[in-house]
Amino acid sequence: MKYFALTLITLLSLSFNVEAQILEDQAQFSDTKRGSAIFELNAGEHFYSFEPSDGWYKARKKVYLKPADVADGRLSAGAPFYNEEGDKIGKSLEALKLYDLDTIEGFRSDTRLVAVVQGYVFETKIEEGTVPEERISQILTLKNRSDQKREFEALWDLNDAETREFGDLSATVIYEHNMGSAEEQDFRLIMIFRGSSPYALITNDHTVEIEKVKELWEDGNFKIYYFYKASSSQKETVEEMIYTFLAL
Repeated sequence: MKYFALTLITLLSLSFNVEAQILEDQAQFSDTKRGSAIFELNAGEHFYSFEPSDGWYKARKKVYLKPADVADGRLSAGAPFYNEEGDKIGKSLEALKLYDLDTIEGFRSDTRLVAVVQGYVFETKIEEGTVPEERISQILTLKNRSDQKREFEALWDLNDAETREFGDLSATVIYEHNMGSAEEQDFRLIMIFRGSSPYALITNDHTVEIEKVKELWEDGNFKIYYFYKASSSQKETVEEMIYTFLAL
């Protein structure tokens, strides 16, 4: 996952406190909602969150590990987490089950493991307005189009979003960073514009609170929120975007 300097946050702030999805303070993650703490991450670390329940977010984080700390697919208690650059970003508090465990071959003794850890964190530990779906909901309430455009651009920058053109529509994509350890990732959400106007939104296993929706289309984990009446050809283009931004 490609993440961003926190100093950029204050510069891009307008009507809301805009930040990529991060921890406000050092936080402990539990094995279940209200459960026992199993690992901790440093303040400012980014992670992937699932749909919240009773204020709790199931969360995942991609981490790098020392091979000596792992046995039979489990991480030993007290083992440090590192980012790709080798900086310490947290540690296990108990022996942990690891997801997507893989080996990264290095030069001489620099071989590392990459894996995903999973736990639950309460909403008060998350920087306000940093969950992408919640942020989108806030931005769409802005009446001033210039303010709205500026806030969208800040959100895209802070989430390493990608934009592609599809005829008269453009799609800006936030991927499922930290959901898994693979380089190729499925999309988390796709914001669709016609010109500078928000036209539709696609989410992958997430819900967005939106005041005015012309049509809501659902298929499995995918939801498409149309803000305008769409033609058959436009709907085909929008649905094409789903398959364009899924990992092969």
